[in-house]
Amino acid sequence: MRYSFCPVCGKKLIHKPIGDEGEIPFCQGCERPWFDSFYTCVLSVVVNENDEVLLIRQSYGDTAKYVGVAGFMKCGESAEDSAVREIKEETGLESGELLNLGSIFYEARDQLMIGFMARVKKSQLTLSSEVISGEWFTADEAIRKVRPGSIIQELIRRAKEKL
Repeated sequence: MRYSFCPVCGKKLIHKPIGDEGEIPFCQGCERPWFDSFYTCVLSVVVNENDEVLLIRQSYGDTAKYVGVAGFMKCGESAEDSAVREIKEETGLESGELLNLGSIFYEARDQLMIGFMARVKKSQLTLSSEVISGEWFTADEAIRKVRPGSIIQELIRRAKEKL
């Protein structure tokens, strides 16, 4: 999010040099800077005991494309808590071990995607209303099923190195 007006008092922001940060939007009324902000999200490569990767299709957007389990972090949650919650909400699966796969910035949506590999036991999926299907694939199949060049494709590659 790029600020033009102060979110607190509504005044038009000016650009002011702030330390090593350079010119930053600044509210003269509140006397504070407003750094550009982004949305923090988690994106998980869900892997079962057979090293199969779970991919889902969502009920919104491009419903034909396979994606990973993802969601926005909530205030007060750690990234790990968010990943466990999203996996449970979207698939009904309980996460065991989590391995951080790194983070990737998704500029098109101003999102910082924090990637995890989440170990689960393969069982019946209980899909949320956001998810229309979920299927298990080998890591190589999963890499081919998702959009080429996507963040989930990169995270599946990283997870495959850990399997």
